[in-house]
Amino acid sequence: MFRYFILLITLLSVSAFVCAQETVKVELMHADRLEGDEILGPDIRKLIGNVGFKHVDTRMFCDSAYLNSADNSLRAFGNVRINSEDGVRVNAKRLDYDGNERTAKLFEDINMTDGKMTLTTDYLVYNLQDEVAYYTNDAKIVDGQNTLTSKKGTYYTPSQSFVFSNNVKLDNPRYELLSDTLKYNTVTETATFFGPSEIISKQKVGDVVYCNEGWYNTQTEESYFGVNTRIITSGQELHADSLYYNKKTGIGRAFKNVELKDTTEGISVTGNWAYYDEINQKAKVSENALLVQSFDNDSLYLHADTLLSVTDSATGVRDYYAYYSVKLFKSDMQGVCDSLAYVSSDSVIIFHGDPILWSTTNQLTADSMKLHLRDSKLDALDMYGSSFIISQEDSIRFNQIKGRTMNGFFKDSKLYKVDVDGNGQTIYYARNSKDELIGVNRADCSSLTIFVKDNEVEKLLMYTQPESTFYPILELPPSQLKLKDFKWLYHLKPETVEELLE
Repeated sequence: MFRYFILLITLLSVSAFVCAQETVKVELMHADRLEGDEILGPDIRKLIGNVGFKHVDTRMFCDSAYLNSADNSLRAFGNVRINSEDGVRVNAKRLDYDGNERTAKLFEDINMTDGKMTLTTDYLVYNLQDEVAYYTNDAKIVDGQNTLTSKKGTYYTPSQSFVFSNNVKLDNPRYELLSDTLKYNTVTETATFFGPSEIISKQKVGDVVYCNEGWYNTQTEESYFGVNTRIITSGQELHADSLYYNKKTGIGRAFKNVELKDTTEGISVTGNWAYYDEINQKAKVSENALLVQSFDNDSLYLHADTLLSVTDSATGVRDYYAYYSVKLFKSDMQGVCDSLAYVSSDSVIIFHGDPILWSTTNQLTADSMKLHLRDSKLDALDMYGSSFIISQEDSIRFNQIKGRTMNGFFKDSKLYKVDVDGNGQTIYYARNSKDELIGVNRADCSSLTIFVKDNEVEKLLMYTQPESTFYPILELPPSQLKLKDFKWLYHLKPETVEELLE
């Protein structure tokens, strides 16, 4: 055991000797005058005028200095300059340098540059061995068109990158970035930010980005924003969990919990994925997409797999397209179809792919439809090909209108008139003053007009070889109770907004 103890002591002694041998003394290169001072001590020399030191690969210059050979340190005053082989240059009014640790503490009017960026502050600690500099009070960094200020910061010379914290502000001719913590690389000119951050556009007043993490490349103008991202532009707001955007191409992509609000048109769109083409002014939202347009006393809800909006660059008018499993809900109208287009300039909704609409108690079907809105209310409906209107009279009886094309007209969002053109057919039930069923009217003609009041036929006008028969309620054969191609599809009707998302 004693032999092992002696070996350990020997090893420690050798290690201490090696460490001592590795210590490099601060070397005085030149000075105009050298003075000794008994008060300061025998190991301290006072140097005045054109003073220069060398330590490892670093040169230090000043007007005057105190060199302490005992602890391998110096204090420099006036026109202090530090030059490193890695190209870093530092100027200051005062310097405290520890040669053993190779650490420089600089004070007042500090200017540090690597040839590309310039840092100014009043206090800086620079570790020349690790090539790391940091400050703990206000500082400013200028890098080309970018100016950055913060309370605290660290500069890593090998990677030429900064980490800033406390009231970080990055100022650029195009924008201003405010953040809690920011990392900036002077080579790639990429800013990475952490914590609550805000980017304010200087080119478009009111355009702001909020997020809790992200990065922005000032060279390529690519950016990523994550964690509760919110972008505000003129008349629009975009919310998402994360977002990628390329300023040069104008392409943006948003992911998870996406919500786009158009405050000028009272429209909001939500989904889990979004794509935006700023140059061509196109936006696409998919994965459980939902559009909501607010009116004075009502709202229109539109759900689909994918929603697309296209803006006319000349007029600024935005049109919307929905496709795959489209569902629509409004207090006075519901509908389903495969796809639709909403032309906002004309307030027209065009339905394609087995469209079905429900207006109060009426079910409307056709090969395609065109619905006109006026002042946010149903105004007119054009139905093309295999047009059919059905309303339920009781559990087994249905009022029906059928024709090649139809034009329906609304008052206060209620159907009051229908023009049928081509192969017109109707089945309508009549009731007495006691609201009892007394008969059914069956009519066939090329064209006809039906006036409806309280969902009952008030008047029927038939044109071109009309045929009309009124049957007592029990005399019409069951086979004649329904017109050809009759389909009652009420089970597909969305009854609530929540059902749109099912």
